[in-house]
Amino acid sequence: MKKINQNRLFIINNALIFALTATFVPITLIFGSVASQKDGGPFAYWQHIVTFTILSNIFLGIIALIAACIGYHRIKTKRPLPKKLLTWYLIATTSGMLTVLTVIFFLAPMRAASGKNYFDMLIGPMFFLHFFDPVLAAITFVFLAGKQKITKTECLLSLIPPIIYAMPYIICVAILHVWPDFYGLTFGGKNYLLFLVCAVFCTIVYGISSLLAYCHNRQTALK
Repeated sequence: MKKINQNRLFIINNALIFALTATFVPITLIFGSVASQKDGGPFAYWQHIVTFTILSNIFLGIIALIAACIGYHRIKTKRPLPKKLLTWYLIATTSGMLTVLTVIFFLAPMRAASGKNYFDMLIGPMFFLHFFDPVLAAITFVFLAGKQKITKTECLLSLIPPIIYAMPYIICVAILHVWPDFYGLTFGGKNYLLFLVCAVFCTIVYGISSLLAYCHNRQTALK
C-alpha cells in the first residue's frame, strides 16, 4: 500500500510540475515577471525565452510530463521506473535547482544591493519557476523516484544543460555583443570573467547533482 501511494504521489507531483510550467512560462513571456515589469528591460517579455530560468523550467516540465506518463503506466504493470528516466530527471532537476540557488544567493542579493526589492524575483510567476517547481522536483526525485541508484557518471551528465547554455551566452555577450549581460556575470564588462564564472557554475552544478544523487541513494538504502 505504501509503495502504491508513493507511485501515485510521484505521478501527482510531476503532473503538477508540468501544469504549473505550462501555465507560468507563457504568463511570464506575455506579461513578464514582477522584476521585469518594475525594471522595464533589458528586453521585451517574450525575449525571456533566452534565459536559463525559462529554458530549464521548460526542460523540467517536459521531463515531468514524461515521468508522470511513465509512472502511470508502471502502476499498471508494477514495473520499476526505467533507469534512463531517473537520469534525465536528475539532469532536469539539477538545472532547476541551479536556477533556485542562483536566484536566492546571487541575483536577488545583487538586486537588493542596487536598492531594489530582494523578493521581486521570488513572487508572482517566478515563485513557481524560481523556487516551487524545482524544489518539488528535487523532493520527488529524492523520495519518490524508485530504488535504482544513481552513479557519479550520471551526475556528470547534469553538466550538459548549463554548458550548452553557456556557449551561446558567452558568444553573444562577450564576443558578438548582441546580448546584454542580463545575469551580470561579467561584473561590469569584464568579459574574461565569464570563463571563470562558467567553471564555478559547473562545480556548483556537479555539487547539486551529487547531493541529489546521494540523498536519493541513501533514501533508497533505507527502504
